[in-house]
Amino acid sequence: MEVHQLRYALAVADELSFTAAAQALQVSQSGVSAQVALLERELGLPLFDRSSRGVRITPAGEPVLEQLRRALAEFDRVRAVADDLLGLVRGSVSIGAVAGLGWPAFLDALQHVHESHPGLELTLREGKSLELQEDVAAGRLDLAIASWVDEPRAGLGSWVALEERVTAAVGPEHPWSRRKRIRPADLLDQPIVCLAPGTGMRTSYDAMMRAEGLPAPVSWEVTLPTTARALAARQLGVAVLTSSLADLPTELVRLEITSEFAASRLGVVWRTSPALSAAARATLGALRQHLDENRS
Repeated sequence: MEVHQLRYALAVADELSFTAAAQALQVSQSGVSAQVALLERELGLPLFDRSSRGVRITPAGEPVLEQLRRALAEFDRVRAVADDLLGLVRGSVSIGAVAGLGWPAFLDALQHVHESHPGLELTLREGKSLELQEDVAAGRLDLAIASWVDEPRAGLGSWVALEERVTAAVGPEHPWSRRKRIRPADLLDQPIVCLAPGTGMRTSYDAMMRAEGLPAPVSWEVTLPTTARALAARQLGVAVLTSSLADLPTELVRLEITSEFAASRLGVVWRTSPALSAAARATLGALRQHLDENRS
């Protein structure tokens, strides 16, 4: 029984798809299928039902996979202890980040880790804040740059890099372009451009409007902040964004939204149990250092 076979089987269990597991592991699907089949033969029982309708965990596979997950976590802890004793940082760290994050401080931190620890393999996956937090909690990611309103998902450690505000952004030709601030109710008179549900920005907008006792309409629902800014620049709507230092500069006019509930946070999240590996701790330390140095 090889360690990589355990990782492959658990990836299939998490994704319920050999194709998605292979993509997450960045290996071939045939390799995942072959190694899982070898593991099943060695164990003497099938872990998965494979059919045209998809992949399902077998009743016998449920307890076995849970034990394999515990065994792999223990192995990773042994490796982390050995690395600590040897003063090495190696292995792999999977990082998540909100889609479209072009913050130079974040990219500088990744570059620092890459150059300081050449034996460390870093992977990055963009996504929505809520999904990233779920993936960290489930162990599919080690760390993530995500946003939240009050607190991140329960059970996660967190560090706030930026205290942000929900703001409105309009093009220079928009009737609001000479204003300094607006009320939340003013947003009801305009087509709103905002990110999709599950993103930190959408969660913050929805929470603000709900706290104000107002609906939270969205006319233009997009995936990336760059798309929201582009639509607002063309006078197609008012973009609801954050007053973030992580945002790239644009020609848009930012307007304060006068609400005590217009709050959002951007930071790093990680799972508190099991303990982070030495590699993940080194990456977390670099993220905190670079983001802290560049938030003022």
